Amino acid sequence: MKITGVEACVEQIKPQRAAEAYAGQETLTFVRCRVITADGLEGVGMTGRFLADQVAHLLNGAIAATLQGTAALDIEAATATLTRKFNPRASTGVFVSALSALDLALWDLKGKALGQPVARLIGGARNAVPAYATVGLPGFTESELIAACVEALAAGFHGVKILVGAGRSLAEDAQRIRAVRRAIGEAALMLDANCAYSVAEARRLTALVADCDIAFFEEPLRGNDIRALAELRRASAIPLASGQMIQSVTWFRDVLAAGALDILQPNAAFCGGITNMLRILALAEAHGVPVTGAGGFEAANLPVMAGHAHGGMLEVHGAHGAIKARFATHPEFCNGTLLVPATAGLGFSLKP
Repeated sequence: MKITGVEACVEQIKPQRAAEAYAGQETLTFVRCRVITADGLEGVGMTGRFLADQVAHLLNGAIAATLQGTAALDIEAATATLTRKFNPRASTGVFVSALSALDLALWDLKGKALGQPVARLIGGARNAVPAYATVGLPGFTESELIAACVEALAAGFHGVKILVGAGRSLAEDAQRIRAVRRAIGEAALMLDANCAYSVAEARRLTALVADCDIAFFEEPLRGNDIRALAELRRASAIPLASGQMIQSVTWFRDVLAAGALDILQPNAAFCGGITNMLRILALAEAHGVPVTGAGGFEAANLPVMAGHAHGGMLEVHGAHGAIKARFATHPEFCNGTLLVPATAGLGFSLKP
């Protein structure tokens, strides 16, 4: 029984009494979803009013296309496929993404209105921020991986990050890590699993490379689970880092309270913009936990990392070249640092 279509629509129902409208809404709104199969059967489900149009759009578009032709009764398979494709890092949703973009635009507007760089409005702690390069992409052969890391360090970056947990065995990843360490000497080397491992798997990998002087291990565990991160941190001497696509300030609060991370990685493009990122940096500072950039979008994060005294390094992601090509102006990279532009606002602009 194959799925032939997914249809969603937003429905608005006039409440019988105004007091029945939830949270002051003029109407009661919900999303109705219909799954249709090749043999004529259909299933109906619903969800609530929050971001109803966007939820319906996602169901009608990308989710419908993904599930087309799949087995309707294989619910676990469908759930796993959709999670891997649309929410692999346990983020929260479209609202915080929209808020992130809006907040950045408002800070840019504020800077331009006052004729000041946003970094200065935040506090002007520094005029440049050290940068490391994520160049160890999973598609590289071992020789290509080594060459990319050596080239990045020669360009002045303050360290290199390589991806693990992307289809290779733990032993293969460990071999690649050791090969890079031999090639780059004592330079800073970071790992990023993009939430690929269980605690047992991550613990085994950290044991295999315990003598490789890893600066930090980013997003080692599935779902960025706080309790599991705390367990792994107790079991491994390698510093743990995470947070690049987390959209909840309370997650950052809870992960700090649990002592589950050595390094926090908020990203203004995902966490709710500069406003939320400043809250997160204050929490990190109060807990004595350093902050390091991750998740790309270094131009958006530079004003915070430069403006706030607790800001740390920024990531320059090798896979974001196509994004960077859409910029008309972008912060300059010089001698291993990203320079804060003197122009008013965030300091970057996009091509039409």
